[in-house]
Amino acid sequence: MKKIILFLLLLALLFTCAACRRKNPDAGNQQPLPGTMEENVSKLIEKEQPQFMGGFMPLDLKDTSEEGLWALKGYTGLDSAESIADAAVYEPMTGAQAFSLVMVRVKNAADAKTVAQQMKENIDPRKWICAGADQVMVAGYGDTVLFVMADSGLGISAQSYVDGYKELCGGKVDFTL
Repeated sequence: MKKIILFLLLLALLFTCAACRRKNPDAGNQQPLPGTMEENVSKLIEKEQPQFMGGFMPLDLKDTSEEGLWALKGYTGLDSAESIADAAVYEPMTGAQAFSLVMVRVKNAADAKTVAQQMKENIDPRKWICAGADQVMVAGYGDTVLFVMADSGLGISAQSYVDGYKELCGGKVDFTL
């Protein structure tokens, strides 16, 4: 009889502990941002419509030549493409206008914030010879990272692109740097 009572008490304790366990309501419910990075950047550009002629810069993530790695470093701030699966870069096509919008999809969503920090630390806001960006923002959602830098003198707000990204992501981002 003591064993049965002990077993029932143990069972009750087990159920009590399971019921009190904290659950994260967002865990496992986060939908990844659909589409390619170029498709998502296009949506942001359509919404914000910058006042300059811009276009997508070619970025071959498989190119490990000196020139390919130089382009990767210049556009994404990353030394290698081993942590990213897709990337898109949008910049002005003419003139010295300090604006760059980069979106990457990381291979492992757990690495998104690390990749974002590397991008923020390593992309040069004065990479243009005659112009420099005074606004730099990075945001992440799931397995995607958005990097945007702009010269406020152009009438462009980096925050407006982060807000547009937030809309693409269903109204929230995981982090902003």
